[in-house]
Amino acid sequence: MIIGTAGHIDHGKTSLVKLLTGVDTDRLPEEKKRGITIDLGFAYAPGTNNEILGFVDVPGHEKFVHTMVAGAIGIDHGLLVIAADDGIMPQTIEHLRILELLGVNNICVAVSKIDRVDQHRLDYIDLEILNLLTQTRYQTAPIFKVSNITNEGIEDLKKYLFNITVPVKNQNQFFRLAIDRVFISKGMGATITGAIHAGNIQLGDQLVLMPEGIPVKVRSIHAQNQAVESATLGSRCGIVLTGVDFDQVQRGQWLVGKELTQAVDCFDAWIEMPIDAKQRIRDGEILLLHHGTDYTSARTILLNQKEVLPGETALVQFVLQKKLSICWSDRFILRDMSARYSLAGGKVLDISPPNRGRKKSERLDFLNTLIGESPSHVMQDIIAYSQSPVSLDIWSRAMNQSPLMLKDAARLIGGHEIIFRQEVFYINRQLLEKTQNTIVNFFQSNDQVAGIDQLRSLIKPKIDLKLFKVLLAELVAIKKLFFIGSKYAISNQGLVFTDQEQIIWDKVVLILNREQFNPSPIRNIALETGIAEALLQSVFFKAIAQELLVYVGNHVYYPFHTIKKIAEITQNIFEETQQITVIELKNRLQIGRNRVVLVIETFDKMGFTYRIIRKDSNNTQVNDYRIIKNKKIFFEK
Repeated sequence: MIIGTAGHIDHGKTSLVKLLTGVDTDRLPEEKKRGITIDLGFAYAPGTNNEILGFVDVPGHEKFVHTMVAGAIGIDHGLLVIAADDGIMPQTIEHLRILELLGVNNICVAVSKIDRVDQHRLDYIDLEILNLLTQTRYQTAPIFKVSNITNEGIEDLKKYLFNITVPVKNQNQFFRLAIDRVFISKGMGATITGAIHAGNIQLGDQLVLMPEGIPVKVRSIHAQNQAVESATLGSRCGIVLTGVDFDQVQRGQWLVGKELTQAVDCFDAWIEMPIDAKQRIRDGEILLLHHGTDYTSARTILLNQKEVLPGETALVQFVLQKKLSICWSDRFILRDMSARYSLAGGKVLDISPPNRGRKKSERLDFLNTLIGESPSHVMQDIIAYSQSPVSLDIWSRAMNQSPLMLKDAARLIGGHEIIFRQEVFYINRQLLEKTQNTIVNFFQSNDQVAGIDQLRSLIKPKIDLKLFKVLLAELVAIKKLFFIGSKYAISNQGLVFTDQEQIIWDKVVLILNREQFNPSPIRNIALETGIAEALLQSVFFKAIAQELLVYVGNHVYYPFHTIKKIAEITQNIFEETQQITVIELKNRLQIGRNRVVLVIETFDKMGFTYRIIRKDSNNTQVNDYRIIKNKKIFFEK
């Protein structure tokens, strides 16, 4: 568990941590000389149930508020220190607001330096603190009176802190750590420290430094001042990295799993301003945005109002000066550009907002569905609200959640699963039926076949082209539509050959069979037979509708029985070796590599095979192969 200090300068935070843990967190010569904390300090002590408590000591001077924000990221409990002689000071309030705006659920208050004041002063301080806490979520926070000189109250505070229980957090996430220190370990290499925000880490893990996207490898891990082989959510770690130069690593970066390589320069969010905020936020204003252990300037585009006043909330789009590594539900702080005040806190909603229509009512309604705390419930709301298929892969990365957990959430609300080109999508059944009915109604009064653009124009609001292809592919899969060449129809009836076309087909199929696994492109067949290519296209179009022919690309068509024979050979390869490579299939078929690629990619699209690309542990070799995904495509029907 991580406990973070907060409070005004010279109120005794560092001395209190030393009494609680025995560790002096002021490590810099300048800190020793001036007697103030400038950078983050860290200390560890054994708690109950063999748990190690980590203390993050933050600077109290107003010039180092950005460092305090960095230290507050990832803490489980706040320790607000208020000197009895000074009372509540500006940075006391500033730090308390930061803890609240960053979503720290619980704090306790230590009234320090009680040896300097009388009982009358202590009673006054009690009232002052209670009045401050009633304006926050921490109204029931316990208050301890302590002296760093006489040790009065220290044992009571220590007993409380060392017995705090923190709710079990979601472990089914990809690894994330916000880097707060970087240094060289002698004989080892670049070393970083930070609190693990999600997931877990093990020796040898291949990770990525973001937002630059630099691949690294974990050489060693230190957690709570000892070497370990792994560490998990809620721990502070020192990690030695290999594969990267020291000057490429800096505070503010994130060390993340390979799944979380999104670098964001624009995102939509929800913000809240405390009632005592120093100024309003205006549309288009440039502010400092603190996220993780980094900060950048950000243009604030208000989506649902012209300005935000103290005590109000708003939906906002931020355009960042530099890219950040961000996920859904991440917390951040907004400060004015002169870094005098913390103006608001916020929560990330959508890390890939659309380029247009950001202020439309349906877009705002969608953003409101993303404000919830439960990832599974939010995923269900996304599927229920969305007017197009929802990518499980994209939202799993954006939310940093296990795909299996999101799958379960989707199924609980009856989300219809679609697998398109090896990617999983979910759609609410009402939208699927609405799309189907719209297309069927169109065909009942229009041409027998239609292209994708023509069908897409029927759906309002307009769906992204890729996602519309997902919808059409699913309608084809459930036999509500038929894909014929490059066109769609609601029936393959009426697409049988005329007498003339049957003669042409009988002639052409002999040529296709003659060439077996390597049929000529349609233009070569046209030249050989003297039949116009346009007429051949029409015949092939109907042959596909009758499942006599399969188009593989590059103007090449295969008789269905030939494709099935190749599928048998592919199945045999898999049974022998548990994988199918392009070169092995090429050797079996005795045809060119390019043609094999066309065939195997057609199998991928049909769902018969599934492509897997894996790198070895040294990142020097790529294994690219297929497995059989669904043999029922050709067999056992």
